[in-house]
Amino acid sequence: QTENEEMDKIPGWRVQVLATTDRNRLETVERQFKVNYPSIAVDWVHTKPYYKLRAGAFETKQEAERLKFTLGEQFEGVYLVKDDISEAELLKMY
Repeated sequence: QTENEEMDKIPGWRVQVLATTDRNRLETVERQFKVNYPSIAVDWVHTKPYYKLRAGAFETKQEAERLKFTLGEQFEGVYLVKDDISEAELLKMY
C-alpha cells in the first residue's frame, strides 16, 4: 500500500505562505488563510526549528505563480517551493 502511495507522487509546486518558529503564529495564519481562501488546500510541515505553511498543489510553476501573485498581496514573503505532490491533491485544485 505505501509503495502505491509513493508512486502516485509527482514533482510539483506549492506556495509557501509563512515560515516561523512560533507555532501559535502558524495556527493563526492558517486559520486566517482558510477563512479567506476556503477552496485552496493548505498544510504545514515542521522542519526544525521552522513551521512552514504551504498552499496549493500544482504541476507547473506557472500555475503556482498565479497563486503566489494573489497571496502576495496579503502575505509578506510568499515564495514558491518544489515538493512532491499526490495526484489526489492536484485533482482537488480543479
